[in-house]
Amino acid sequence: MLQPKMIELENQLNCSQNHNQPILMVKFDKEIKMGERLLCAHCLENFEQESKLIGFKKTLKMIEEKQQSKLDNIQELIKANQEMVESLINQIQKLKSDLNQYLDELLSYSIDWIKNLNNIGLASSSYSFLDELELLINNPKDNLINLESIIQQLKLLNNSLSAKINIKISNLKNQDLYSQCEKILSNLNFFPHLKLFDESIKQEDQCYAISFNVSDSLMISASGCQIKVWDFVRGILNEITTLSLHTGPITCLQFSKKNNSFLSTGFDKSICCWNQINDKEWKNSQFYKQHTDCVDCLILNKSEDQLISGGRDHSIKIWKVDFLQNQLYYLYSLDKHTNGIYSLCLNQSENTLVSTDCFQIIIWKKDNKQKWQFENQITQNIQFIGSRLYFINNQQLIFATRNEVKNYISILQLENGQQFNEIVDLKLIENNQIMDVNLFPICYNKEQNLMIIKHKLNVYLIKILKDGKLEVLTEMNYSTIFIFGKLINDGKYLIIWEEARKKFDIYELQII
Repeated sequence: MLQPKMIELENQLNCSQNHNQPILMVKFDKEIKMGERLLCAHCLENFEQESKLIGFKKTLKMIEEKQQSKLDNIQELIKANQEMVESLINQIQKLKSDLNQYLDELLSYSIDWIKNLNNIGLASSSYSFLDELELLINNPKDNLINLESIIQQLKLLNNSLSAKINIKISNLKNQDLYSQCEKILSNLNFFPHLKLFDESIKQEDQCYAISFNVSDSLMISASGCQIKVWDFVRGILNEITTLSLHTGPITCLQFSKKNNSFLSTGFDKSICCWNQINDKEWKNSQFYKQHTDCVDCLILNKSEDQLISGGRDHSIKIWKVDFLQNQLYYLYSLDKHTNGIYSLCLNQSENTLVSTDCFQIIIWKKDNKQKWQFENQITQNIQFIGSRLYFINNQQLIFATRNEVKNYISILQLENGQQFNEIVDLKLIENNQIMDVNLFPICYNKEQNLMIIKHKLNVYLIKILKDGKLEVLTEMNYSTIFIFGKLINDGKYLIIWEEARKKFDIYELQII
């Protein structure tokens, strides 16, 4: 196991005044230069600034914990690559064994081929004196040997043995071991990471939600009570227009995957449809208000004829959607939750809906009339508070914690459509001081088996490995929990807005 090792010795660290005394405190102030942060006992006697001070030992412990967390992630990356290389070695050894067997058989066929050719020659070398004497006397001019029968024998022999060898060579080409080795090498060469592409775009007002149209050419972002529309080309943002209609901060934006229409909602408890008229103009629908408190989540089904909304009023509302007419039609409400809805997700078949609040997960199933019905309430086996859910297939979903005690994500397996069992978990950076906020939904790229998950002060790029385990590939650290983002549809860019700097960070997903 890798262990952090500080380059400097503790007794080599000195204060800016060179008092040559042990360091006792550290100034946590961004405005102070690095060489002025360390304070000894003599420095503290005359210290009058209002800087935040933290004990040296505690600071050292914080740094070591951060370094250990980083090394743990590095160790996991190295371990995952080592396991793939070991698997490659095993496949190569098996391939070598199978190749030797195949080559031995090919050599055996070829040796038999030579023997059979020699046998044809030996058979042709024997003759009868009496028969040949008769031919010599009766046909003195016919001194040419008739080769037709020999040629026919050679053809039969060559066709037979070449067919056998071709079958073996063909089997050799189709060896699964070849493709397995190629796959392992491909995985070893597939190393995605996030690289900061741009951090120059500012947005002063709170951005709780971001969404992209189906072609990833347009981005919409919540900006307080307004919606900003951006042109997005290869990671470059240019603001087009601002849409004003909502009377409270916007929490959710959901673009259609079929056309340039989208939905918005937020603290004003209403949902609105938007349809693009031209590059700068958008037509809004009426306000649809069935929730009695802030709406925190929206999801569309694949056919985009049904919208599911979850609110802080403890209810889930089901709507019929008509983007062509720019309208919603309220259908019915699901009211089993006793707290505000944090997250909603549909499985791939869209016959299971899962919702979570701060204390429970509820499973909903469609009846024979395609109406959602309560199936089960889950409290056992998941002894922590979660804020994010996302189905990665029909039976498994990602679950992210949000409370102060637990700091990890899990893959939960749906058993018999009624119960979740935790099958994989991944511990994240330890932070027992703060509780997470529930916005910034999980982003999942199915083609590359990659996820973007925000947890407290960090955003993680995580890969689901072939054995089902989770591996952190990249992590970004922020100074606030108020960070909100979205992965574009093709998975090439991640956009994050951070409250502390009031800027967008645009990351490019690179494969090396």
